[in-house]
Amino acid sequence: VHMEGVSGMTREQTLLALCLLLLAAALATLLGMLRFRRQYFRLYREVQLCQRALLADQPLPEGSCQEGAPSAVREDFARIMKKFRRERQEAREDRDAVRELTSNLSHQLKTPLANIRLYQELLKSPELPPGRRQCLENRLEEQTDRLDRLLTALFKMMDLERGAAAPSPANIPVLSAVRRAVESVLPRADQKHIRIRMEPFPDAPLLHDPAWTEEVFANILENAVKYAPEGSDVTLSMECFETYGAVRVQDKGPGIPKEEYTKIFQKFYRGSSSSGKEGWGIGLYLARLLVEREHGYITVSSEPGKGSTFSVFLPLMTEV
Repeated sequence: VHMEGVSGMTREQTLLALCLLLLAAALATLLGMLRFRRQYFRLYREVQLCQRALLADQPLPEGSCQEGAPSAVREDFARIMKKFRRERQEAREDRDAVRELTSNLSHQLKTPLANIRLYQELLKSPELPPGRRQCLENRLEEQTDRLDRLLTALFKMMDLERGAAAPSPANIPVLSAVRRAVESVLPRADQKHIRIRMEPFPDAPLLHDPAWTEEVFANILENAVKYAPEGSDVTLSMECFETYGAVRVQDKGPGIPKEEYTKIFQKFYRGSSSSGKEGWGIGLYLARLLVEREHGYITVSSEPGKGSTFSVFLPLMTEV
């Protein structure tokens, strides 16, 4: 009988222990759910606060997240906000660039279009003498060519700026590209009786795209011929260094002040000596873009009243 009592008490204790265990498990589950609910609402509140700050473009709330998942959420929102602001800044810069380009295009195209329209109106007159008519037709052709050159330069500039054009470099001497550039400006040089002299060029191969390099020197030579006085010389020479070859174009023009050395390579910039000279402020900017895409660079040295020297540096590729 005594053993049965002991056995019966053991069963009761076991049942009690099981009940207590179940109660503890239920209580732990309830507490876990309450804690999860609290963390969920804390996380939800943090997401809401960060989302509102992001949409309102305001700083993220400080001190609302300190550790755990909410802190990770806040860090993610901080990265999103940085990316959003960076992209917005880039969009603003692109918008400003388009606005500036549109304004400059309007200004640059206004003069040749107005001249073309004027010559067309004058040519409509049936009473024009043959000599006067021929003169107006020549002026009209000049303005049309000028407009064509301007549009070609603008489109090439835009292709380079947005990365739509890429050079096809070859390891060849640069002399042939320079000669073609000289030939392209000879008619304008002859009109001003300007002599273009070429000193002996080293037969060293430079890494460059011949078509791009030809345009670089055509732009520089056109600039030199434009500003050089009648009857003067424009001299081309070449010098080789350890890693670069430098082709120099020296003129006898009015020179460039030192404070304008970097400005003259900016888009649509015209120097203090350009007053009264035809131009758009694109040639040297385009030359710089072309040379940089060929992994080279361009410099200028000058002294007011004594001319300027433009140096184009291209990678020097020596035979192994």
